[in-house]
Amino acid sequence: MPLKTYSGTGTTLSAAYYLRRFYSANTDARTETSRSHLGSSTLSSADALALRKAVKALGSFTYDDDHDDNIRNSVSAFVSTYNHMLDSAAESGDRTLQKTAKSLKNLTDTYADELDKIGITVNSDGTLETRSSLFPSADISKFEELFSSDSEYMQRVSSYTRRLESRSSDLVQIEKNQKLLREKEKNQTSTTAAAEIVANRIDLDTLANTGIGSHINISL
Repeated sequence: MPLKTYSGTGTTLSAAYYLRRFYSANTDARTETSRSHLGSSTLSSADALALRKAVKALGSFTYDDDHDDNIRNSVSAFVSTYNHMLDSAAESGDRTLQKTAKSLKNLTDTYADELDKIGITVNSDGTLETRSSLFPSADISKFEELFSSDSEYMQRVSSYTRRLESRSSDLVQIEKNQKLLREKEKNQTSTTAAAEIVANRIDLDTLANTGIGSHINISL
């Protein structure tokens, strides 16, 4: 039976494990190779949901040395999810999504010094990067200040994440509606064309049966 807990109880769970859990609703959005085959709305929706799960997971930990490795691995997965979210928002072309993602980046930038103290760098493009020189050894209490459920940073990240998730869901629905409309229009066009063919055939048959068109060569 697969382990279903986020916080460890003597078991160390890898960053890859947490990332899989965050993207359990859409596993194709987890890796760069499979992400390239997904549409922008699908990606942003998957990333927003995964980021919300990451925030929830980090808020569920007891921040002590017994959970040290799992906390770091969960934060590492959060970093990957956060970066994915910024990428998909930028690629979406939706101004609302991009504006919210920019606000999220600006928020994180204000915490750049605190993140730097635990070995997480805020890059010039707003993405996050862990540094192996500090991240594995930084005091766990500093992680608690940033990532626990009481953290102001996490609470504000959660707020932006809910907005991203809501807008992404709207975009997915809009995309579905547009697809249905295109299919409906295509079906209507096909039906109209078929009706015209039938009507033309009836007219030809009428001409032939009445003799009116008996000496006229007609080709379709």
